[in-house]
Amino acid sequence: MPGRVTYDLLYRAGVAGASRGWDRGPGPELVDLVGSGRITPDVLRPGRAVDLGCGTGSNVMFLAAHGFDAVGVDFSKAAIDMASEEAVALSVADRARFVFGDVTADEIPGAGGPFDLVVVYNTLQDLRGRARFALARTIHRLVRPGGKVVLWCYYADPRDLPLYSFRGPSRLLPFVVRPGEEVALFGGAFDIEWLPEPRPTSGAACFLMTRR
Repeated sequence: MPGRVTYDLLYRAGVAGASRGWDRGPGPELVDLVGSGRITPDVLRPGRAVDLGCGTGSNVMFLAAHGFDAVGVDFSKAAIDMASEEAVALSVADRARFVFGDVTADEIPGAGGPFDLVVVYNTLQDLRGRARFALARTIHRLVRPGGKVVLWCYYADPRDLPLYSFRGPSRLLPFVVRPGEEVALFGGAFDIEWLPEPRPTSGAACFLMTRR
């Protein structure tokens, strides 16, 4: 995974999402869930939401505009500064906050749970080994029983990836969640639903998980 300095430079240069598809507006699966009424502040009362690895905050501001009290966490200070400025520009700063922090830490000051909704886009796949398990522990810790998690990731067996790619994971850069890994990480405490059904075959996956 690129380091904090690298991400800061990419965000300041305005190219953080150019090659890998993040920070291009709120996640379409999240937009569909809110639009369909499956995820709303009325359904998930009192409507506290957190986005782990929020980047420049598109998901957070979308949720705030739809009535959630939302907070975004990212380890890039540049991304957090950009998100905070945009929230003011969009007049959602009263419901959209941003915290500079480590999503793998045992505690994230300013983003204490429990939350009714946890959003994780393009984050789990980038972490390896202990860091990936640490993010999973953070998700377990922050979401309340009955709460929801929307988790998007590249999803593939590394052996099935192309040797190299300019638009996603490859055997040279296998930033993916392996098939079945979602069950190993979350199946003991969550009911896991694929979005959409039937399961996509594009190499990416989105899961809606409900905390038992």
